[in-house]
Amino acid sequence: MARQNHSGIVRAIPVLLSAFLLILCDPANVCAAPSRAGRVAYELRYAGADDPRVSLRVIPDNPLPAPAALVIPRSYPGGYSFVPYDDFVEDVHAFSPDGRSIDCKKDADGPRWAIGREGERISRIEYRVNVSRMEDRIRASVESSKIRKNYVGLLGYSVFGYIDGLEQGPISLQVDGPGDWPVLSTLDPRARVLKGTAKAQAANYDILADSQIVMGPAVRFRELPGKIDLLVAVYSEGDEDVDAESKLARGALDRVQEYFGDTPFPAYAVLLELLQPREGHVYNFSQEHDTSGTFSLSVDRVTNGHSADSHNYSALFNYAHHMAHSWVPKRVWGVGYRPFNWELPPVIETIWFNEGFGRYAGMQALAAGLPEGEQKTRREREMTRTRGFLDGAPPFIKRMPLTLLSQEASFLYASDFRTGMNIFGRGFLMAAEMDDRIQAQTGGKKSLRDAFRALLAWSAKNQHALQVEEMTRIISESTGIDVRDIVARWMEAPLQ
Repeated sequence: MARQNHSGIVRAIPVLLSAFLLILCDPANVCAAPSRAGRVAYELRYAGADDPRVSLRVIPDNPLPAPAALVIPRSYPGGYSFVPYDDFVEDVHAFSPDGRSIDCKKDADGPRWAIGREGERISRIEYRVNVSRMEDRIRASVESSKIRKNYVGLLGYSVFGYIDGLEQGPISLQVDGPGDWPVLSTLDPRARVLKGTAKAQAANYDILADSQIVMGPAVRFRELPGKIDLLVAVYSEGDEDVDAESKLARGALDRVQEYFGDTPFPAYAVLLELLQPREGHVYNFSQEHDTSGTFSLSVDRVTNGHSADSHNYSALFNYAHHMAHSWVPKRVWGVGYRPFNWELPPVIETIWFNEGFGRYAGMQALAAGLPEGEQKTRREREMTRTRGFLDGAPPFIKRMPLTLLSQEASFLYASDFRTGMNIFGRGFLMAAEMDDRIQAQTGGKKSLRDAFRALLAWSAKNQHALQVEEMTRIISESTGIDVRDIVARWMEAPLQ
């Protein structure tokens, strides 16, 4: 039974009194909370010598008045799931400007530590993250950071917490590893690999958390310049041809960049892990980030001279799909995606756009580099496969309107992949139907690519979530083709 909490009962007199007192307050005091968002320094250290933990410091620009709260994420953008990263946080300590220890108490339910008492000031917070325990307990490989022999791969949101109220302030990051180890932070706009240390900046906590850190002599790096420079970092426990893999990633990024037609970031990083499977763990999912991607696969996905004939296109498609997400939804998004809730999986109404339209864009980006006959064959093969997901769905999923299915998938996308397959499948087929109509009615002079570019331009200007009606209008106006009926039909349950 859920616990009842009566503290939120509204009483008219206190509310009116509070409002009256706010009017009388000094405006500077009323606005004090936003002004706290000053620069925050993060320091991450890995000692090496098979240490299963990383150590972190969070240092606000100026000492903070207590009480404050340290928050560790339980969700991440595009994960559509609940992941209790706070379970792996240990030894939380805080200190005053004169070096005195300040009390830190973990919330019984949430991923928060209450730091200090009224009258105290906080100059820094320190904690450790047990990464090895994280990988043991989190069975989805792409959701966990990893420490292996001569290798550390860290997902930002799995290790970086934030001080509540300071999320929007600028951030500086310093990463220290063993002195002879190569170290990379994907926050580095040029994705440079340094020895022993890395320094970078982030505009805010969201950008920091959606970055990665990789280090260790077991990592092999390749730099491939282009309109968007590419850095490939590979940790493989199998026989991997890093040069061949890097060429695949370079080709996918080129096609995706050409499809969207802009260069919103100077460099992109591929962090590829090819792992010997552990019992009970799940592999072969990938995860997009702001300007990078984590590709955590089992060793049977290695690229080498023994790979199956179908391997190269499958690898290209996986790269293109997740690279496309750095545009959709990272730079154009629908209701619920932003602002992101790091403590709980947010309810997102437009996962069909994120995953279905993003997947379609990746496929079409690759198609532009193929002979016409192969374009048609591969497109129809993917369309048939996707229709199969929808045809094979249980009747109750077939009856779900698209918004409701997206809301369910906000929590269950990968853990109950029936929701994931059906939400991206419906979005993918909606995008395909739009594209077919646009190309047919314009004689091939326009396509859904024109609509994507218009959506990106709108988002860059307006910087907020697109309502479905706005999205439909922009697609129709940018191509000159009315797609309202297509959207309306797919927003219901067209295959029930």
